[in-house]
Amino acid sequence: MHIKRIEIKNWLGIKELIFSPGKINQVSGDSGTGKTSLVEALEKLFTNKSRRTEVIRHGEEESELFVELDDGLQTTRKVRNEKADYLKVKHDSKSVDSTEAFLRKLINGDIFRPIEFVQKKSDEQTEIILNMLDIAWTVENIKSWFDEVPEADYQMHILQILKQIETFYYKERESINREINLLRANIEGIKRDLPPNYDGEEWKNANLQSLYKKLSDAEEANKRLDEAEKLMESLNIRIDDIKQRSINATESKKLEYSRQRDMLNGAIKRLDENILAEQAKVDDVGIRIQQSNIQLDNELEQAIERLKMQYQAKKQTAKETIQQEGEQSSVFISEFKEQLAEKKNSLSNIGEHEKKDLKKIADHEASLIKLENEKSGNAQAVINESEKIDVEPLKLEADKAAEMKEYLREWERMNDIIREKLSPKEERSAGLTAKIQKARELPKELLKTAALPVEGLEVDEKGRIRINGTLIDGLSEGESFEFAFKLAKAQAGELKVICIDGWQNLGSKQQRIMENAMNDEYQYFILETIDGKDLDLKILEGA
Repeated sequence: MHIKRIEIKNWLGIKELIFSPGKINQVSGDSGTGKTSLVEALEKLFTNKSRRTEVIRHGEEESELFVELDDGLQTTRKVRNEKADYLKVKHDSKSVDSTEAFLRKLINGDIFRPIEFVQKKSDEQTEIILNMLDIAWTVENIKSWFDEVPEADYQMHILQILKQIETFYYKERESINREINLLRANIEGIKRDLPPNYDGEEWKNANLQSLYKKLSDAEEANKRLDEAEKLMESLNIRIDDIKQRSINATESKKLEYSRQRDMLNGAIKRLDENILAEQAKVDDVGIRIQQSNIQLDNELEQAIERLKMQYQAKKQTAKETIQQEGEQSSVFISEFKEQLAEKKNSLSNIGEHEKKDLKKIADHEASLIKLENEKSGNAQAVINESEKIDVEPLKLEADKAAEMKEYLREWERMNDIIREKLSPKEERSAGLTAKIQKARELPKELLKTAALPVEGLEVDEKGRIRINGTLIDGLSEGESFEFAFKLAKAQAGELKVICIDGWQNLGSKQQRIMENAMNDEYQYFILETIDGKDLDLKILEGA
């Protein structure tokens, strides 16, 4: 399908142009004569796209573009300042829809300019090529692939959209991973401040009150036991003191009674001796009297005469004296016997008194011991029934629990960070990784459904265009031109129109391009700039 007739009025630099193009049409002229305006008119007519903001010729109200194809299709488009644009599409032999979509079906995207394509940067070339890949998709597909509709320019090609989505997710993951690293560093910092292998759950459930009560109970039990032991120790000391005092009292009392016995025995002995002595005197009274008489008789005989009377008095006096002494001794004997009986009676009773006194001492001792035992209460029972509790392990356990609980706030803060911040971010990062992988895998899957415009063309996993394995910006100049014309023909669609601008710069390539153009099925508009003030737009219509 070729263009049979073109009519252009008040469009950019063209006031009016009417001609019937052939297969190869060379459009030449100086800069500003309307060469590019012709091509842009065709682009506007079929794609409704303008490369410039103001397209109506200066001083006019509207531009009118008309094209008739060789199959009879006629299209009129009017671009107006004060009114909406006008579009009419008709065919004498069949009905057609006057819609933009219908016109765009005639070409694959835009009217392709191969020379302009070669001069573009690789990323611009990539975008053009991707737009040639017809891959059916909807926003619902995006949502089903990623469980959401991520931020992207959905006016772009789906492969570019996927690359944007990948980049979007990648940047988000980078940001999240930075936050994750900061959170992990924060967590590690908290962990370093916690004791090794700190298990917060263990210490969280530790009952300090119970531990310290257990410690307190043990200490109280030990205190009671200590007090009981001290009391018993004191009791024993007091009892020992009582017993010692009792022993001392007993010994003292025994010594006292021993002394009394000795005294009594001594007194009895002396009394016995006195009695014997006095009894001897009593027994010797007659002998002594006889002896005295004999003595006195002897003296009397010596002085019978002279002292008879004197001695007789003396005899009487001696008799009386001796008798008196005998009587006195008898009295002494009686008294001594009474004393002896009393002493003997005392001696016989001293054992009973000693026994009673010693019993009093023993009873007093028992009474004091009983009193001390009563004072001690159930101390001995406490000692008998209790064992000393080693409170050090209990104290260490309670103190450790108390110390470990001091770390709970930091441990809980760490777990809050993990649960509320780190885990959701790690989950989001993992989800983003899956989505990034999905965005990277989808182009391969989608390209399997797309018809590639040129043999050997492929899109790698990074969305870059390769020709027979070579990146597009790695092609030689000749390969780039050959590839550009292949794309132009693939892009032409049913209209099969190719525009070549900058013809004057192609040099030796002109002949090869012209040879190919003569032998293919495409219609060419070749734009050539010729310097010269008097050179207006010139169209040379070929075969």
